Amino acid sequence: MSFFQYINRTLNSSRSLILFAMFAGYFFLRTTLLPLAHDDFSYAFIWDGAHGGNLAMMQTGSPEIEYRERVSSFSDIFESQWSHYFTWGGRVFAHTLIQFFLWIGKPYFNVANTIVFILLILVIINLANTWLKISRKALIWIFLSLNLFAAWSINTMFWLTGSCNYMWMSFVQLFFLTPYVKALRSNDAGDSKLNVVIMIVLGILAGWSNEVGALVTIFLATIMVIMCRAQGVFRTWMVAGLAVAIISCCFMILAPGNFERLSIARPDYHYSLDILCSYLTGSFPRIIAADLITLIPMFIYFGQREPGKLNTNEILMLLFSIGGFLVPTIMLFAPEFNLRMSMPSMAFTLVASTSAILQLERSDFKLSMLIPESFLRGVSVTLTSLLVFYFATLIYVDISVFNSSRRQVRYMQRHADLETIELTPLYVRHRFDCIQGDRTAVPYMHYLGGLTEDKNFYINLFVARYYGVKSVVGVPE
Repeated sequence: MSFFQYINRTLNSSRSLILFAMFAGYFFLRTTLLPLAHDDFSYAFIWDGAHGGNLAMMQTGSPEIEYRERVSSFSDIFESQWSHYFTWGGRVFAHTLIQFFLWIGKPYFNVANTIVFILLILVIINLANTWLKISRKALIWIFLSLNLFAAWSINTMFWLTGSCNYMWMSFVQLFFLTPYVKALRSNDAGDSKLNVVIMIVLGILAGWSNEVGALVTIFLATIMVIMCRAQGVFRTWMVAGLAVAIISCCFMILAPGNFERLSIARPDYHYSLDILCSYLTGSFPRIIAADLITLIPMFIYFGQREPGKLNTNEILMLLFSIGGFLVPTIMLFAPEFNLRMSMPSMAFTLVASTSAILQLERSDFKLSMLIPESFLRGVSVTLTSLLVFYFATLIYVDISVFNSSRRQVRYMQRHADLETIELTPLYVRHRFDCIQGDRTAVPYMHYLGGLTEDKNFYINLFVARYYGVKSVVGVPE
């Protein structure tokens, strides 16, 4: 069965189709309403590693040093990524996507990002139980987990630079694991030369995605290859894909730019107990808490399960949940704990929780066995109403940010002849900070695009060049 046949089969329920349409529409709307910000402006230009790159270590002080050329061709992207690899970092695949969309225009990204979001949901359901008809409960749980429980969802799913680095790469990592899971569940696998070629390509993409996500993907693939060998379904493409993923991951992690950036940004860096403690009391518990909430269906499943030997589905369930917890655990030993890694962590745990939901639906278990059905109905109606209101507030604030940003861009364009254009903070009406937290752009865009009150700050320089003005600065109201 092809992937497109699977999509047609999983969407054959009108209710499932309506849910997909609602979730896709919500996602498309929020992606469209989020303006370009922060690193988007930097990656819109050819990376200049000779002058500190395009981000925080960019050299400033003269027009010659500050000058950057807009990306306008594939050769510009190649030139930019070559310099980026040797002076900043090894995520060539993700940053190529970023610069491509910044070149052709954000409207194309808005559509592509929504498609990848839908594909991510489908690949999670596929991994949870290969080729099964879609479950509306599973679909709703995936949507709520990604949009409500995951940390920094605005950064990892809707922001152009963040989404390409994390949501898109999470999809690639899970898609790479799909053939291994399918072989284990069906206890069968093909072994054609085409399979080998496909897995080599997927191995390159998954291995060269993002550091910790790729390492966990390689770990899971290794365990699955061992399981396939034990079940007698070992094939050449399994080793080919895994080997290429390992090699690609090495090229990414050992990129000269990673060491160059660390030596300049943190020349006296030494890992210490204080750093570990700061991680353990900061970002780490937030990701772990989100994963634990996501895994509630799995805890329910194993709680009602009769004692006995684990089957293949249950082993995979546990394996993906371990993968989810490995992501923040590995981050504990990284030079910087990036909270955006909550996306790949959530993606792995969602496979486990979705599998549990599907297993519970196939069993005789009903939630009403634990909670009275009348109470469940009341809670369901109340929660649905609250969630609809909550997601509506997110869109409301997004519209306010979008309109305020658009007004300021028009103001800049009308006053492009000024030596320095002064912009006040973005006007956001009726904020809901106490319930939204960091799920909107408000905490990250006090001023347009993330610029500051320092006109020589790198974002200010790129915002000015992007919109064709001489200089721009944020000023208090």
